[in-house]
Amino acid sequence: VKSAASHALGSVTVGNLPGFLPFILTQIENQSRRQYLLLHSLKEMITSLSLGIEAIAQLRPFVPRIWDLLFRHCECNEEGTRNVVAECLGKLTLTDPEGLLPRLRAALNCPSTLMRSTIVTAAKLRISDQVQTIDPLLKQCMGDFLQTLQDDDLNVRRVVFIAFNSAAHNKPSLVRDLLDSVLPQFYNETKVKKELVREVEMGPLKHTVDDGLDRGNAAFECMYTLLDSCLDRLDVLEFLNHVELRLKAHNKIKMLTYLMVACLANLCPTAVLQRLDRFVEHLRNTCTARVKA
Repeated sequence: VKSAASHALGSVTVGNLPGFLPFILTQIENQSRRQYLLLHSLKEMITSLSLGIEAIAQLRPFVPRIWDLLFRHCECNEEGTRNVVAECLGKLTLTDPEGLLPRLRAALNCPSTLMRSTIVTAAKLRISDQVQTIDPLLKQCMGDFLQTLQDDDLNVRRVVFIAFNSAAHNKPSLVRDLLDSVLPQFYNETKVKKELVREVEMGPLKHTVDDGLDRGNAAFECMYTLLDSCLDRLDVLEFLNHVELRLKAHNKIKMLTYLMVACLANLCPTAVLQRLDRFVEHLRNTCTARVKA
């Protein structure tokens, strides 16, 4: 019921911006318990008015206030709230791509990791398999967004991988020309970092935890996507070097690695054949390994 009410409030606001929008913005600031639902109302309104010249003209006078409010909530501790804020920012950018996209890009230099991850998510949400007027500008900025692959924060880097994967899948033209610079960073992220591996005691048992596992898995998902969308831009032999290294990795990544080997065997059979003996050895080790109770 609350979700329906939130949706309804956003839809009603579309028909009377001066009457309802100031109320929503004020309530977002003052009603922390209802903030998430009110942000959904705001998102519904922005979604309806971010497409079409006449609709954008209606919304434009309110954009500065909405933009400032959203930026104040980019650092919210609740991930769900930050995701809605990112959706709002991404959709609002469509109202003035030339003015607002550079402001998103500038926010990547913010010292807050939560802010940076929200901004990258907002940019990711503007990537679509449909042709958009924002695409040329987005392509110009994509290199700056991908620079955050060097971010010190693991979560920010994970979000960047998700954004890259979306671009490689939906609109490869945004990233094709950047592969020479970003692929070495991808390959580096797939390596196991000893400083991120720790042991956790669970009663009498010890469990090994790799804090970089999700990030490494996200990097491998990007590499898998590139096989489908940008194979002609890859050095297959170098690519295989890093695939082979991960055949001894955690099961979560190992499953994806075997899928990549199968895909490569179909796309580049000669290159895979050169390493077949080594791949078979890894397969044998996996098949004969004892599963721990």
